[in-house]
Amino acid sequence: MSFLYINLGNTANFTDEVRIAAGVLAFSQCCEIIIEPNIALYEVAAKSGNKVANNEVSKFRLIDNCNPRILADIALGYPANNLKSLTIPNNISSNEDIDFTVPLKIWRRNYVLALKVAALALEGGRMEILTEKLFDWMYSTYLFIAPSTILALCYFSPNSPKRGLFKKIKSSNRELAIEGIKNATWDLTLIHEWIKNVRNQSKKNTINILGSLDKKLHTIARNIFVFMDNEELIDTYRCEIFERQWGINPNSHLYSKITQYYSDSENSDRLANRVHDQPTIDDLILIGEHEIRKWRPRKCS
Repeated sequence: MSFLYINLGNTANFTDEVRIAAGVLAFSQCCEIIIEPNIALYEVAAKSGNKVANNEVSKFRLIDNCNPRILADIALGYPANNLKSLTIPNNISSNEDIDFTVPLKIWRRNYVLALKVAALALEGGRMEILTEKLFDWMYSTYLFIAPSTILALCYFSPNSPKRGLFKKIKSSNRELAIEGIKNATWDLTLIHEWIKNVRNQSKKNTINILGSLDKKLHTIARNIFVFMDNEELIDTYRCEIFERQWGINPNSHLYSKITQYYSDSENSDRLANRVHDQPTIDDLILIGEHEIRKWRPRKCS
């Protein structure tokens, strides 16, 4: 969000990320596209408090409503005499008072699953075994949440780069590992919010576009439909994605188990469908964080 909070009189400070963000905002203004940064604001509040998040809203509104020519100049790397008019004060007054510290139910659900994926990753072993353990656990104990499922498959896959999905997961400071998992959970929550809006866009006559410079987030988002659309028409493509993206043979036991679990997700015998028998999200978070905190690297003999 804070992509222009720099010395705007010095164009040398305009990184590629700043120029891309300025270009997106300039284009959006000219096309009357609305930018919605709300998930980013909840993440800011979780790390820095509600006052900072509301301050960020005011800064964003100021930039988002400036002359698009200024943003276009920044995007193209041109020096502009009127850039100083965009200088952002450190403590800009906020006209909004939104509570961004309210816990998001979907964030907490994604966090439980992200903790489980990270714990299995730290356990180590073959991708097929780790993936099967995860799906067994989701079916018997938890929920099927598409963004977290894709994250797991990306992390365990031999065909996908793991780097950056869980930051500092093997740090000696286990609280940094927890923070890395929380960071990944915010990405999953952003994708989930985007999916929810896409599902409702025909009713609202809108088109919702997910914007991010994080390529891994895009990879997860592009593959979401594999676990959301059950039409036989795309089964061939589903098989192709499993094999090409995650190295899972469509004729394998693992592929059959995953697809069977999803098709049987409404089974009343599942713990996830027995409301009064379910462990609470708080309990599952405590268990998951305990697993991450107790991890220690194996000593070489």
